[in-house]
Amino acid sequence: MPDERLFIKVILPKQGHETKNPAGGSPPVPFKQVNERFRARLIEELAPVEREFPAAPAASPFVPMRVQLENKATAKSHRPDELFVPAGCPIIGSERPGELFVQASRDGLMALRHRINRGSSASLIKAISTVKSIAPVAPADRLQGQTPARILAAAPRSRTTPSHLLKVRLFRYPNAAQDQQKQAAFLQALQQTNVAARRLGKAREHETYVVECTDQNQIERLARLVMVRSVAALPTVHLLRCQRLGQRPLPSALAQVQPSASEHPVVAVVDSGITDQIPVLQPWLYGRESFVAAAEQDRAHGSFVAGLLVWAHELNPSLSEIEPLHCRLLDVQVLPNNDPASGPRGVLTDEELLQDLEYCLIKHANEVKVWNLSLGSDRVCSLNNFSELAIELDDLQERFNVSFVIAAGNYDKTPLLKYPRDAQACSDGRITVPADSVLGIVVGSIAHIDLGQHGVKRGEPSPFSRNGPGPNYIIKPDLVHLGGTIGHAGTPVHGVTSLDVQPQLIDNVGTSFATPLVARQLAHIYHSITPAPSLTVARAVLTHCARDLRTRQRVPDGEDHYFGFGTPLSVRAALECTPWAMTLVFEEHLRPGYYLEWDDFPYPPSLTANDRFRGEIAMTLAFPPKRNGDFGAEYCETHIDASFGVFVDGDGEENFKGQVPVEHARASELYESFQVKYLRKWAPVRTYYRSLPTGVRGKRWRLKVRLLCRHDVNLALTEPQSFALILTIGDLDHRAPVYDEMARILHARFRTQNLTLRPTVRVQAQGF
Repeated sequence: MPDERLFIKVILPKQGHETKNPAGGSPPVPFKQVNERFRARLIEELAPVEREFPAAPAASPFVPMRVQLENKATAKSHRPDELFVPAGCPIIGSERPGELFVQASRDGLMALRHRINRGSSASLIKAISTVKSIAPVAPADRLQGQTPARILAAAPRSRTTPSHLLKVRLFRYPNAAQDQQKQAAFLQALQQTNVAARRLGKAREHETYVVECTDQNQIERLARLVMVRSVAALPTVHLLRCQRLGQRPLPSALAQVQPSASEHPVVAVVDSGITDQIPVLQPWLYGRESFVAAAEQDRAHGSFVAGLLVWAHELNPSLSEIEPLHCRLLDVQVLPNNDPASGPRGVLTDEELLQDLEYCLIKHANEVKVWNLSLGSDRVCSLNNFSELAIELDDLQERFNVSFVIAAGNYDKTPLLKYPRDAQACSDGRITVPADSVLGIVVGSIAHIDLGQHGVKRGEPSPFSRNGPGPNYIIKPDLVHLGGTIGHAGTPVHGVTSLDVQPQLIDNVGTSFATPLVARQLAHIYHSITPAPSLTVARAVLTHCARDLRTRQRVPDGEDHYFGFGTPLSVRAALECTPWAMTLVFEEHLRPGYYLEWDDFPYPPSLTANDRFRGEIAMTLAFPPKRNGDFGAEYCETHIDASFGVFVDGDGEENFKGQVPVEHARASELYESFQVKYLRKWAPVRTYYRSLPTGVRGKRWRLKVRLLCRHDVNLALTEPQSFALILTIGDLDHRAPVYDEMARILHARFRTQNLTLRPTVRVQAQGF
């Protein structure tokens, strides 16, 4: 029947076989010779740490020290836990890869000196051999290369006092009682100098305060407090710069579209506000929240974003990649004007943004699952640290069960970025905070037209669109969409079309305007599936249907830092199957120390002949990792890997061989640094793909999913790690009856159910 709907199949939980990871491993091998001379040098390096104890308050008699590890000893399996033990000198964080912070007490330092001097067990000798150097944390380290004068000059002013606002981050101690004593000692030290402080955000993953300072001496005193990890100006966020071009009248046809709660999801527009001067737009407003003073309001940017969420396809009819989707709007006005030509300017600090977001989430998170953040900052994301703002945004998404869709940021220096970009351009053009959010979906921009010799081609990264990777080399941006283009010299400018503040259309360019095109797709995934899917499943579906717009194929390896996983081509098509392909959804949990496997996994008979399997296989794996902001680049503490392959005979026994490799990776090497950089280890989303036109030989298929944890996270993990896996098996020739065959086998083998869609969703299959 031509109108029959071919539903995606959900494999119900607890049908995979849980198996304990094999025990054992190779004997500990030191990374270098641990002789008397080396032991003596490490003991000597403890003396400067010991000299810091008089500066520690009596209520919290601890000092931090910085431990640098050997380059080859950064993997979790090599962490020197036997040397820095919880009872005396526990590891409390890290910064760059291979760098640890350790909490030291006088007794703990004495015991550490003894372990270094006398340790003789094979495991302890290996732990000692991982250490390159030990040093105290100095005031200059806490200022991160800045002078107090520069920090004070960069800090925004308080709205209520003449003070400057600073961001002061503390070390966190693993012992709860000791950590409370440390907090009290810090606040008491500030009180004694009449300095006000308040907690920044509520994330458990770090401890940061907003501190009000009036002079450089106060900053110097902060840098001398032993429990302080860093001192910096309190960051601000702002509108991403844009252009308003080609004003023209609104089309009358827009008035014919009316909102419906049953058909159209709500997207929160966290922006500069949405105009109230366009009557045809007002029925689409679900609600309004405003936190900007009337004199500082300029609603142009937010109105343009809103128009794309409601009418992007009508306003850009020549761009077939923009799906016919409509969204209702929650107007969250947080961004003040930052253009002097448009009136008085305002400032929005990270603290204010987080407060405003939490207020709105408390009121609206149950109804509004997708929040569009077309905002940014001038802070280029570090490769070694996740920003406090990103950590807080991750916490809000997790606490309120919502998804933030975030702009990658705009590069606005002339000449703009070419494609492909050399190493210097990639470094200059890296994403800006808060695009380092792990749970957020970060969006870059690609060109919608070909500028020939004046600029990039259609489908290539817009010259202003910032690139990845994110911290710890995770893939950022996650996705890209059409956001306009500019010539390398700054002209010509060709934008996408949307609403102005007044009843007219304009053109504009920026990652700000690619972002709502992805946000509306994600919102319709949530809205189309009933009951509503988890955040992880929705993100996996969105990623699974992404492709390179230039070819409609997979994003080539090595280009993920421009395109992420690509552009979601058709969310509606992604929600159903074709006769020649079957898509399966797994949503499961993994316990530390175990893996899940589905042995003798079904494979379509029409793609099987003479023990050879042909076809096309794609997998998308997504999970919300356990996180700890104290550990810098190691913020993500859990990692899930999947393998789908066949058993083959060899040496008298069956051997398993994975057949679907992870995308955007290179050949494996031993060391953790390589796996992080090139194999995307610890990344929260991974895709796998294999085309088998001539087939692969094997006996049967197996799907295996395993969990890895950093250092002692597996001991502290009180809840299993959740994940979502989407697997599609299809015929390259689009002829074999894969769907019917798989449906029959699945019915006999597993407990399944259809991925049920709302009756209003109408999907036309468009391919694999």
